[in-house]
Amino acid sequence: MTSKADLDALPFGKILSKLMKERQLTIQAIANLAGVNKSVVHGWMTGTTPHDLFAIGKLSRALGIGFRELLLGEPELPVSMTTLDLQFDKEDVFDGLCEVRIRRIVPKAPPQE
Repeated sequence: MTSKADLDALPFGKILSKLMKERQLTIQAIANLAGVNKSVVHGWMTGTTPHDLFAIGKLSRALGIGFRELLLGEPELPVSMTTLDLQFDKEDVFDGLCEVRIRRIVPKAPPQE
């Protein structure tokens, strides 16, 4: 389980500040790329833990940097198909149109009295 202290220790703000300086991007430009308000970006830069991972993903794609590298400072190792082919057999589960959704499970808020 990840503790609050672990989340607060994310290097994201430092990484983001460094990228902004290297690429000469403003807070407004980053906000536009991520699809958030510039006050959110300012919070990220000052150590607020990002809660909107969709926005971080959008920003990482726009900047051309891996999600994990942007958020945690850990470069993503490329996974080649040959490596996967050696480790796993492929089995078709469904053939046709489908929609796949991955959700993060979060505890429900306690009912208010």
